[in-house]
Amino acid sequence: MNLKSLFDVRSTNEWILALSVAANLMWSLFTLLIGFYLISGKSVAIVLLQVGLLLGMFIGPFIIGWLCGWLAFDDRGPTYGVIGALGSVAIILITFLATGGIAILLSIAALAGGINGGMLSLYSVQNK
Repeated sequence: MNLKSLFDVRSTNEWILALSVAANLMWSLFTLLIGFYLISGKSVAIVLLQVGLLLGMFIGPFIIGWLCGWLAFDDRGPTYGVIGALGSVAIILITFLATGGIAILLSIAALAGGINGGMLSLYSVQNK
């Protein structure tokens, strides 16, 4: 799958694509709210919180990309994963725009999780 066909949404299911974006938006909002709550309590180290956010921003789009690609069953899983992960990237960039470094890392983790989950949902035909 090349980069041009990765962003081609003509042969995708629009409802599942919208579900992917909405689920990633909600996941990112939920993850960031938990992170901000933990910062306000001063009960966790910042480095540990950043690692937790990084893992959360990878695992969430990974599972959502896999689930939406599996649900569509049209061999376009990476498209659902990447387009859906752009919802996470939007929330991350709006929230962490001033910080720079952590916003870039979280965005890359979300996109990588989305594409990996979408690739995992691809089905393979075994010739016997």
